[in-house]
Amino acid sequence: MLRELKTFSALLCVSFNLVGFASVDDAVDCAPVNPVADSAAAPAPLFLTVEAMIERLKQASPRVLFERESVRRALEQSFQQRAALLPQISMRASQTRQQFGRGFAGDEFEAPPFNAFGARVEGTLSVFDTQRYADYRLALLGHTIAEMNYEVAVQDILEQAMQLYFTQLRDLRKVEIVAGNMERNTSLLELAREQFEAGVAVKIDVTRAEVRVATERRALMSARTAIEDSILQLKALLDIDLDRELQLDRSIVNDIKSPPSLKRYASIGGTLVEQRPELASQQKQLEQAQLARKAASWQRLPRLELFGDWGHDSNEAFDADRAEAWLVGLRASVPLFEGGRIAANKREAAAAVRQNEYQMRDLENRIEREFRFAMIEMDSRYAEIEIARDEIRLGHDEVEQAELRYREGLADNRELIDAQQRLADAENSHLRSAYLYGLSRLAFARAIGSVERVLD
Repeated sequence: MLRELKTFSALLCVSFNLVGFASVDDAVDCAPVNPVADSAAAPAPLFLTVEAMIERLKQASPRVLFERESVRRALEQSFQQRAALLPQISMRASQTRQQFGRGFAGDEFEAPPFNAFGARVEGTLSVFDTQRYADYRLALLGHTIAEMNYEVAVQDILEQAMQLYFTQLRDLRKVEIVAGNMERNTSLLELAREQFEAGVAVKIDVTRAEVRVATERRALMSARTAIEDSILQLKALLDIDLDRELQLDRSIVNDIKSPPSLKRYASIGGTLVEQRPELASQQKQLEQAQLARKAASWQRLPRLELFGDWGHDSNEAFDADRAEAWLVGLRASVPLFEGGRIAANKREAAAAVRQNEYQMRDLENRIEREFRFAMIEMDSRYAEIEIARDEIRLGHDEVEQAELRYREGLADNRELIDAQQRLADAENSHLRSAYLYGLSRLAFARAIGSVERVLD
C-alpha cells in the first residue's frame, strides 16, 4: 500500500509539471509520503486532572474570557461617569470672513467684508451636580456587581465542566462494562455451540447466544459514540484542539468513600450559604436600587457649573496683530417643571427596590433549599452505591452457578442468559449510582459557593 501511494504521488507530480500547473518557485511538493513522520508530528496526549482542568478553564475557556470582558466594560463605564465630575478642557479655533448688510440699528450701510480669527482654550467644571455624582456611584456599584456576576458565571461554567468530566468518566466505564458483557456473551456463544455439537443443547440455545452477542455489539457502538460526544463537549469548553487526545484522571471516582469533610460542613451550613456569590451580587443590586431611589429625589436640586475660556483674536491666523480675550462665569439651573418626569422616576426606583428585596428573599430560600437537598441526596446516592456493590457480588455468584448447571446439562442457557443480564444490570446500576453520587457532590460544592470543593 505504501509503495502504491509513493508511485501515485510521483505520477501526480510529473503530470502537474507537464501541463504547466507548477513553476520552479511554486512547484508541487514531490517529496515521498512518510506516514511515520506524519504520525510523529501529532501532538502528545494531554493528561488532565480535575485541578488542572479548573485552572485551564479559568485561564483559557472562551466563555470565561467573555465574562471577564464584561467586568472590564463595567470598569470602563465607571471611568466614563467619573470623567463627568472632572474638569473638561478643550481647544477651539475658527477663521471666518463675513460682511454685514445692515447696521446694528437696522440702517443700511456699506462696509467691506472682513476676516476674523479666534483661538480659545475652553474649560468647564461641575461644581454641584447630584445627578452626575449619583451616576458615578451607580457605575461603581455596577462594576462591583459585574465582578460578583463574573464569579457566579465562573462557578456555573466550572459546574458544567465538572459535570462533563464526570460524564466522560462514566462513558469510559460504560464501555468497559459493555465490553465485559460482550466477552461473557461471546463465551456463552462458544459454550452453546460446544453443547450443541456434543448433543447436550439444542439449536435455539445457539440462536439465543447469537442474539445476545448482537445486542451487546450494538450497545458497545452506542457507548463509544457517547464517549466521543462527552469528550468533544469538554474539549470545546476548555478550548482544546478537538483532534488532540485527552486523558482524564480517574482518581476522583475510584475508591469512592464518604468524605468526612461533608459532615463537618453540615454543622455550619448557615455560614456556608452566605458565601454564595449570587447572594453577594443580589445584595449589591439592592444597594444600587436604593441609591437610584435617592438619586431620583436629588434631581430637584440645583446644578452649578463653572465655565471659562481664554485666547486671542486677530484678523488672520498667525497674525502678529492680535489681542487677548477671556471669559469666566458661573452657571446655575433649577428644574421648575419637567412634566412629572422626576415623580415618575421616584416611583419607578421605589418599585425597583421592592423587586430586589423580593428577589433577595427568594434567592436566600433557594440557596438554603439547595444546600439541604444536596446533603440528603449525597447520603442517598452513597447508600445506593453500597447496594449496587452487593448486587454485583451476588450477580457473579449467580452467573457461576447458572453456567455450571448449563455445562452439566441441567438447564438450557436461558437461566444463564438471565443471570448475565442481572449482572449487567447490577454493574450499570453501580455505575449510575457512582455517577449520580459524583453529581450530588458537585451540587453540594455549588450549593456552598465553590465548585472547587468537590475535591474535598
